[in-house]
Amino acid sequence: MKFTVDQEVIKDVLKKMSKLLNGKSSIPIYSGVLVQTREDCILFTGSDGTESMIHRVPVADGIAGVDAVGSSVFLKDCLEVAKKLKGLITFEVTNTSLMITQDKTELSYGVLEASDYPKVAVEPNSEPIVFTGQEFKELVNKTAFAASTSEVRPILTGINMKFTPEGNVFVATDSHRLGKMQFGESKKELNITVPSGTLEYALKSFDLSNEVLVFPSELQIAFANGNTILYTRLIEGNFPDTSRLIPTQSEFSLVLSRQELLDSLDLLATMTKNSVVKLSAGTLFIKLSAKGDTSKGSKEIVFESYDGEEGFDIAFSAKYVSDALQAMTSSSIKIQFNGAMKPFVIEPVGETPKELQLILPVRAA
Repeated sequence: MKFTVDQEVIKDVLKKMSKLLNGKSSIPIYSGVLVQTREDCILFTGSDGTESMIHRVPVADGIAGVDAVGSSVFLKDCLEVAKKLKGLITFEVTNTSLMITQDKTELSYGVLEASDYPKVAVEPNSEPIVFTGQEFKELVNKTAFAASTSEVRPILTGINMKFTPEGNVFVATDSHRLGKMQFGESKKELNITVPSGTLEYALKSFDLSNEVLVFPSELQIAFANGNTILYTRLIEGNFPDTSRLIPTQSEFSLVLSRQELLDSLDLLATMTKNSVVKLSAGTLFIKLSAKGDTSKGSKEIVFESYDGEEGFDIAFSAKYVSDALQAMTSSSIKIQFNGAMKPFVIEPVGETPKELQLILPVRAA
């Protein structure tokens, strides 16, 4: 097995697979990268047992070349050292020894048997569900933060993806807040839940100038982007029916500047340990207030419109609302209330695709 690649290829592989290689796996061989050379490309495979990534580097002048086909598992340490070399680097495996050469530099490392590397799913060949890079980015950014980080209910650590001819719906919730996005449609009828961490990992690893192709199956899902494929297991179980949590009408409706509200919450959140902020609606403005053990503060914001009774009060987590506002891009947002202790909905004004954030209020002290 012998091949040559540019230093930038090694740097790119390590960057894409950093999460997998830095994880703690009970299988020692997962600390390495499976390298396979073919006549037309070099395949790099990394895995932690739950998530796996295959990155394909086509043979191209000045970037990659294959002199002898074969396969072996390279230890992470040797790749970390190799990426510090400049220009084209040659890797040659003989038995259990790897020789790395570049100009006047020679490095020798041990390798592991490729046959011992656990099998990773083959490249998907079914008809994919296709996202543009921008659609995939918005899907992740507008939902993943609302997923649970607790393993008490594993199903809530994922993003539920429902594909139908009538419309695709993507939802994440931790039982205290909810992020929902709806766009596109699919020929397939699917209802799956994907780990939110995998989607965030994909977002950091993919080139979003290219499309993201989704290949779901019964137990796992693959995301293909350019020359990179990311696999993960689906989360088993039934995702809760969140549609009944979202109110279809409101008693109070408020439209105001997204950035002004976000800046005000960031200021007041520093004054309270539990991040609770109270909103009071008046005739010309809303008043936000917060208090801590030794501090208190308030901020008035002039709204663009308000439909409801004067004197309405509600308390909520400033962090949850700030997270929701940061996921939006519209200059104005609409908040719809149905009482001081009922969930309220935040939506962008005048933007598509359709999205909303739902927050559960808290009891004010």
